[in-house]
Amino acid sequence: MDGAESEYQLGIKIAPDSAGAYNDLGVIYFKKGDLAKASAAFERAHRLRPRDPEIAFNFGLVLFQSDKCAEAIPQLTSAVAAQSHVADARYFLGLCYSSAQRWRVAVENLEIARKLSPNSPDILFTLARAYREAKEPKKSLETTAELLEKHPDSRFAYLLLGEALDTESLPQEAEEEFKRAIAASPNAPQLHFALGYLYWRSKHYDQAVEPLQEELRINPQCGSCYLYLGKIALKQGQADQGLRNFKEAARISPANGDAYLGMGRAYLMLGQPGEAIPHFRQAVKLQPEQAEAHFWLGKTLIQVGESEEGQKELTAFQQSSVAERQHIAELLESARKEKPPQGSTTPGPDKK
Repeated sequence: MDGAESEYQLGIKIAPDSAGAYNDLGVIYFKKGDLAKASAAFERAHRLRPRDPEIAFNFGLVLFQSDKCAEAIPQLTSAVAAQSHVADARYFLGLCYSSAQRWRVAVENLEIARKLSPNSPDILFTLARAYREAKEPKKSLETTAELLEKHPDSRFAYLLLGEALDTESLPQEAEEEFKRAIAASPNAPQLHFALGYLYWRSKHYDQAVEPLQEELRINPQCGSCYLYLGKIALKQGQADQGLRNFKEAARISPANGDAYLGMGRAYLMLGQPGEAIPHFRQAVKLQPEQAEAHFWLGKTLIQVGESEEGQKELTAFQQSSVAERQHIAELLESARKEKPPQGSTTPGPDKK
């Protein structure tokens, strides 16, 4: 592989405008797992040959793998013209639009992908989820039934069953299905996270750590894993560890307001309200409708003496829905029971 890389780099020196050489070099970097170098090579190839759908597909794929779905969408859209990649391009477009919670557009692309590749368990699984999120339960069930019929022993079948059981408030049954899915494909992405998230929702925080860490071993770009590991760390009084996890979550997913909210709470536990405020502000900016972000920003501003602005944020909190305020009340009750970090005398907003 290193020899081939050297050859292509030498070729680029001789012919610096060779889109094909940059594209081939990007493929080498991609196979080596160096997504940053692969992305740079594919981007250069795309600039040199912007209408080449094969290059657009490669560039879009590496952007998707780098968790840059918004940037991947135009490239994958161009890649639809590549007959050799049209099904995959539609599938990855479906994943990107799902990530952006644009469920209708996701469904449209995934349906095209299904017609082109009708037996793909990946496509059927993603389509069933998209239909469920698009509030089309009948089509979601029909697609799930098709997946179960065609691939009854696949990890996707177990995962969908686990999610369905979890939705029906049957956590023990869901846990068994998730474990069967992991046994079927122990190195497949999503499965360990699904189990860890189930433990999190069931408030079995200690049990959630191992599957979340295992998911990170398989998929180091799992921002949600870092997010929930950060939340668990705060509940265990480990503010420093929580802060590190939230920073990783924000690095991977900069638009994730919960990551900034977590960083703010970690700084409060560490007795640094001044450091917490800009992170709470960013959480409010990213999630202006979320009452929790307004609450923590308001309380912390009052704590540092900025009472007028703090009261405005608390007013925004008070104007949130009754359901959201109830969620905050439950969160505060839980926070009061959290252990303070060793050596900390932080009096944060909830006196943790």
